[in-house]
Amino acid sequence: MSEKNIIRSIQRALNILECFDMGHTELSFSQIVEMIKLPKSTTSRILSTLEYEGFLIRDRETQKYKLGYTVYLLGLVARKSMDVKTISIPYMEHITKITNETSNLYILEGLERVCIAQVESPEPIKQSLKIGEKYPIWLGATGKSMLAFLDEAVWYEMVKELKKFTENTVTDPKEFINELKDIRVKGYSVSLGEYYNEVGCIAAPIFNEYGEVLGCISMSGPIYRFPKDVEPIAKIIKDAASEISYKLGYRGNRETSLIEKEQEIHE
Repeated sequence: MSEKNIIRSIQRALNILECFDMGHTELSFSQIVEMIKLPKSTTSRILSTLEYEGFLIRDRETQKYKLGYTVYLLGLVARKSMDVKTISIPYMEHITKITNETSNLYILEGLERVCIAQVESPEPIKQSLKIGEKYPIWLGATGKSMLAFLDEAVWYEMVKELKKFTENTVTDPKEFINELKDIRVKGYSVSLGEYYNEVGCIAAPIFNEYGEVLGCISMSGPIYRFPKDVEPIAKIIKDAASEISYKLGYRGNRETSLIEKEQEIHE
């Protein structure tokens, strides 16, 4: 969206609403002023409007603000109409359009990963998976992208499960743990022929509103077409995962997605 179409007063009001999260359910006037960096007079007028319209409630004793019933009702509507698959499909289509490879969406189910959506590559030779099939969480880029953000105690439990699927499968416990640490730092995972000999994959985790790993989004394809430099594609996938997480309620780091950037270019 072009910046010329932005209405500043509405943007500021929304910025105030976004100050509230699971760790900040109530905020004082001074806290809100500090967080949004606006003059007190401007902040006061916006707060009064949001309170009048039911988007905020002010406690009479503490004078602190919290989200109002209007936000609650809108949240119920949004929750009913949005799920991770609905949100993710446009990003998967975009990844496949850019890379010409298959993109997949997995959810974490216990200590396994389940593929729940797929956008196939238009190429005649491609990676395809059976929707609903379960796979080990300790194996491959998709599984490790989620495992890396679980409690480290789970990592050591998974060490007991390590076994060879191909010559590229990581089965050394120390190497396995170090790889998970590296994935946690980078925010994405890469595997080459680890589950299937001739398949490469890049994946990034998706988080829910509580900051818990929910699933991952990935790109996979034959190794002979796999990019030598994975960084540009990894960034696309990581940004998509970040945007999906944001729309699910996660309030960690978020960058403008490539879909939004592309829209700006064409406006």
